[in-house]
Amino acid sequence: MSVLFHPLRVRAIEPDTAEAVVVSFEVPPDLRETFGFTQGQYLTLRHTIDGQDLRRSYSICAGVDDGELRVGVRKVAGGVFSNWINADLKVGDTLQVMAPQGRFFVPLMPGSRRHHVGIAGGSGITPILSIMKTVLAREPESRFTLIYGNRRLQSTMFKEELEDLKNTYLTRLVLHHVFSDE
Repeated sequence: MSVLFHPLRVRAIEPDTAEAVVVSFEVPPDLRETFGFTQGQYLTLRHTIDGQDLRRSYSICAGVDDGELRVGVRKVAGGVFSNWINADLKVGDTLQVMAPQGRFFVPLMPGSRRHHVGIAGGSGITPILSIMKTVLAREPESRFTLIYGNRRLQSTMFKEELEDLKNTYLTRLVLHHVFSDE
C-alpha cells in the first residue's frame, strides 16, 4: 500500500442527485497497477481549499471490471471538501489521490453459489455498489439482495444504475428500497 498521493485528472463529473455527484478519474497507464482496486475499497483525495490542505476519503463505486475509477460524493452540511467537489470541481482539474485502501470487501469465489445481502443507507451505498457489481459479474451462480434506505426517492444515489443492474441480473438481484420521509 502506497502512502503517496498521485495527481489524477478528473475525467467526468456526473450529477447523480440534487445533493451528489459521481467523479471519474483518468488513470495513466503507468499508474494502472497502483490504482487497481478490490471491490469495496476507498480513495483518499487531497486538495488545498481556501488555503487549507484537506484530505477526505470516498468509497469507490465502480465494479472491478468496469474499467474506470470513480467515487460518489454527497454534499455534507458544513462539509468543506464535499461541498467544494459538488460546486467547484471541474472536468480536467487535477486532484491528489492516494492508492486504493480498505478491507471492506467480500472475497470472490467464482465457482460458488452464494446469497449475498447488502444493507446500505444514503451515500453508504458506494462500497456496497462496488461489491454488488463485482460479485454479480464474477460469481455467475450467486445472488445478491440489497436493502437500501434513503429519505426520499429523489435523494437516492445511483437510482438509475441500480435499476440497470436489476434489469441485467433479473433472476439474481433483488432490490428493496426503504424511504423514511415518504
